[in-house]
Amino acid sequence: MRFYFDIKSEDGTDRDLDGIELPSLEAARHEARKAAREMIAEMVLENQRIDGMRFEILNECGQVLATIEFRELIH
Repeated sequence: MRFYFDIKSEDGTDRDLDGIELPSLEAARHEARKAAREMIAEMVLENQRIDGMRFEILNECGQVLATIEFRELIH
């Protein structure tokens, strides 16, 4: 199954036009969390805000299947 990872922020939407083949929605959630943590680390180093940033995981039809809020990944 192909999943797409759009990045949403206060500035708008960065659409994922390529997507990635993964075996399940849970695998897609795992990939989104991993990518978000990497992005958070870079943004913190550059003193950028992450408020309101999130990944929306979509299927091939454009339906949002899950949302990963960046803020929820900070412990």
